[in-house]
Amino acid sequence: MRLPLPIVFLLSIGVVSATWWSGTKDHDFLTAPGVEKLAMARQRAAKIGGMAPLPKEFPLLTNSQGSTVPEPIAPEPPKEPEFNLGSLETVPGLEAYAVDSQQGADHLIRLATALETKGSFQRALLAWERIVDLGKADAGTQLKAIESIKRLRPTLPSWNIDPEGAIPLILHAGTGPAAAPALKPLLGEVANLIGEASDGVVVVTAEIAVGKKAVEASGPAPVAVWFSGPAKDSPSSEVLSFTLSEPAGLRDQVLRTVYKLVSAQLNARTAYSAPLILQSTEDPLDALTHRVTRLCWREMAAALNLPPRQPAPAVPVEGEPRRRRNR
Repeated sequence: MRLPLPIVFLLSIGVVSATWWSGTKDHDFLTAPGVEKLAMARQRAAKIGGMAPLPKEFPLLTNSQGSTVPEPIAPEPPKEPEFNLGSLETVPGLEAYAVDSQQGADHLIRLATALETKGSFQRALLAWERIVDLGKADAGTQLKAIESIKRLRPTLPSWNIDPEGAIPLILHAGTGPAAAPALKPLLGEVANLIGEASDGVVVVTAEIAVGKKAVEASGPAPVAVWFSGPAKDSPSSEVLSFTLSEPAGLRDQVLRTVYKLVSAQLNARTAYSAPLILQSTEDPLDALTHRVTRLCWREMAAALNLPPRQPAPAVPVEGEPRRRRNR
């Protein structure tokens, strides 16, 4: 008896399907096999022969049963998102990245590093400076930023090469007749060094006042130092003084006093962080150049160039007759 062809096809498909279902119904094809199952499968395959060796990416470990299992690959750490550096073609201002300082010193470090990677060194220098003056960074982080400032500044042109565009300051000193001859030329030198330390942002003129009375020959000569704006009624900084015991150390004492004056002015009159305290073994000129940022030089000088405050107009008391203005 011959079966119709359609029935033969259906029976063939049914036999194959039943055989496949019977052999695979207890297997899970969706869940990845564990490490131990893979190791057992490899051991069984190795007994049969012809198994390729494990690649280097799968080093073998030993499990609790003594069998070797491949070590799982550690996931790669997530990559940090790239900074949106904006347009690097525009000329930045001294206050550049002040807004970024609100995100902290760590953010500024990544920003400065990214700018250096892009070859935008002037902008990178400004970002490093924001760590020092606005980043609220600890001393160690500030010193790291200062090292980067030292590395970058000599490679870049001066910020301001036009003396007419510099903010004027007066460096005052007062002393007695005995110390005046040594102090006068030194004060002029220090004034020029301050201008260089500010990268041309300020221009400083030296003025010395010599007292009429001489101190006793055996006593050290007192020296007072302060800053002011160029006008007679300009604001002035506080006055700091020291005694000149050894003429050879006069330059160092003047520079250290200037650093203290700048630090005190920034701390009392601005929102910028005061520079780090200068240790006795550190160079004051290096500190004036790299610890006081160019933006801080500008803000300090601008504050000393403000016109004096005018007294507020008198407000008439209620019930008091107002005076007529003469026409």
